[in-house]
Amino acid sequence: AALIWLGVQRARFRGEGDGAGAVQVVEGQITYFGPLTGGTVALRELQRLSLDRQMFPAHWRLEPRDDKAPLLIPVNAAGSEALFDAFAALPGLRTERMLFELRKTRHDAVVIWERAPLRPAHVLLH
Repeated sequence: AALIWLGVQRARFRGEGDGAGAVQVVEGQITYFGPLTGGTVALRELQRLSLDRQMFPAHWRLEPRDDKAPLLIPVNAAGSEALFDAFAALPGLRTERMLFELRKTRHDAVVIWERAPLRPAHVLLH
């Protein structure tokens, strides 16, 4: 039953995969090769993961520690289905919430996960 549930979640995460650029995940390192931008972020260096639906298509925004530039990855980039397992490895990430936010049609940005919240505990993320 758990394997079936995991398969359903992966299917809900998977997009068309015909967007700009390609994603590669190797040993906790996420790399995006885009036509205009690109970069690499290690999962252990990740401070915040957001979904920015203000862009078309929506983009994952991976913000590393130490004020480095964030890495923006289109949700429909080739190989983006590998991000599901990478994101699921983040401590405390709620995959159901991530999938719910991914399916919304609103045009806003939402924080999906953050390592050490910079906001007071009583302030909501969205």
